[in-house]
Amino acid sequence: MSSATLFSRASPSRVGRVCEVSELPLVKCPFCNVDSMIVERTCKKQDNFNRKFYRCLRGQISGAQCKFFMWQGEYAVWLVKEGVLHAWTDCNAQRTQVEVPDSVNASMGGVNDTIEKMRSELKEAMSTIRVAGIILVTVVVVFVAMNAMK
Repeated sequence: MSSATLFSRASPSRVGRVCEVSELPLVKCPFCNVDSMIVERTCKKQDNFNRKFYRCLRGQISGAQCKFFMWQGEYAVWLVKEGVLHAWTDCNAQRTQVEVPDSVNASMGGVNDTIEKMRSELKEAMSTIRVAGIILVTVVVVFVAMNAMK
């Protein structure tokens, strides 16, 4: 594994802005000799509007731009090659370790309840379909058997 071992779950969107959670682990820049971190950004240019990319934070702080730049897909593949991620599911595993604000947990309670209700309704519907299938097969078998007796 390279020097890309230090994880960070949040980075400033711009210097002085509120931190947001990154979709992928943020690591130390492999090109800089200083402790500069990779940050997640969203492109505002028309050609790639709202496309996420990752770059070194060094250019924002010191003015000396680092050459590290990757689009989200390239960055994810690079993280796997560097041994930081073993699969896409590692991203979710990292997120579960982040402290979630109470307001988010409260709103997620409703979502979790809705998911459980939908799961229960789906299970009930599948049971009904299974019974209907058994009845249909039984009717067809009886019909075929009656026609065979004629």
